[in-house]
Amino acid sequence: MNYKFQWNLISRNWDTLLEGLVVTYQVAALAIVLASILGLVLALMRLSPRRWLSLLAQIYIELGRTLPLYVFLLWLYFGLAVALGITLKSFQAGVLALGLISAAYMAEIYRAGIMAVDRGQFEAARALGLTAPQIYGDIVLPQAFRIILPAAGNQFVGIFKGAAIVSVIGVADLMFHTRELSLKFFRPFEFYTTSGAMLIASTLIFAALVAVLERRLGWGR
Repeated sequence: MNYKFQWNLISRNWDTLLEGLVVTYQVAALAIVLASILGLVLALMRLSPRRWLSLLAQIYIELGRTLPLYVFLLWLYFGLAVALGITLKSFQAGVLALGLISAAYMAEIYRAGIMAVDRGQFEAARALGLTAPQIYGDIVLPQAFRIILPAAGNQFVGIFKGAAIVSVIGVADLMFHTRELSLKFFRPFEFYTTSGAMLIASTLIFAALVAVLERRLGWGR
């Protein structure tokens, strides 16, 4: 096999690839924020004594965990425009699709963490006359956040990897530029290999940061 990897193509177009990687980071970061906030709301709804709130959250969680991201992304971007006249920019649709789907998984992670907190602490807090917001904000959630960190970290890595799919609706991320450069120079192996390496390196760095945070909070001791 005499295939020669053309590094000069990568070096000449490195800025374009980095620009796309930054967009991938932006999509993933915003989706993580959305999934984290909405996931917590859904978890609290799921644990609510009000049955209708719990049922709504359960329906959302089940739908979110069974609906393929690719299908939901296309439905959100194309379907809303056709059915309701709501036109989203491709970047907005990408963030929303990834964040809304991931929120269902984050909700179950939050719920598991909250339920892992000793029930005696709930009872003691109520005996002291603390309100529900005080119980959760000052006692339960700080402990739950520490408990869920490994699982949440894995989910965040999954969100970052999932962000690579948004190029199908025209988001100018890393994979979008990779496809464009591959078609322009007819050298897909060089560009897809490079973009794959960039994504793997980014994922490993992110996973390492999560591992450092876990050690600081006492995991693995």
